[in-house]
Amino acid sequence: MKVLCIHDFEDYLKSSKLETSRQLLTNCIYLQDAALPSVALKSMVHLGQQPEFCGWGFNLDRGAPLLEKWNMIPSQTDIVMTHGPPLGHGDLCLGGLRAGCAELLKTIQVRVKPRFHIFGHIHEGYGVTSDGFTKFINASTCNLMYKATNPPIVFDFPIPNGHSKDEIQTIPSCNLGETYSV
Repeated sequence: MKVLCIHDFEDYLKSSKLETSRQLLTNCIYLQDAALPSVALKSMVHLGQQPEFCGWGFNLDRGAPLLEKWNMIPSQTDIVMTHGPPLGHGDLCLGGLRAGCAELLKTIQVRVKPRFHIFGHIHEGYGVTSDGFTKFINASTCNLMYKATNPPIVFDFPIPNGHSKDEIQTIPSCNLGETYSV
């Protein structure tokens, strides 16, 4: 397997006449700080921020800066996706420290109450937990050595009464020409 450095990747984009890496995504729904409208779901939201962790991307200070982001999640949301975990669910690091966000946990359990909260970031926290209402899914596929050893976690989302499977097929397969906001 060949590993590309950032310069190789930038050269690839240029030779492919692409301005951004996002243009490589041709058959997906890309959500970043966005909600996907759907008739069968109340809402599906993605926010990429996380509490400060090792100087990585999308870091924000704990407390008010993160709470401001979590407040963007609509109260009527069925599926929430974040990069990092809430406190106490899939957030236990190898050294015994918890990396989860207390403000995110409160937002999920008190205000939003989604059916599913999907995240990753803490690879050793892979798995599914529940608080009795929300299923918390740490879907990290990689282990601490960044090897894809964890199998995908598949779950069923029941179609709400009064809706059909056909309605779900109205969700576009690629949204790069559209902008969704939270």
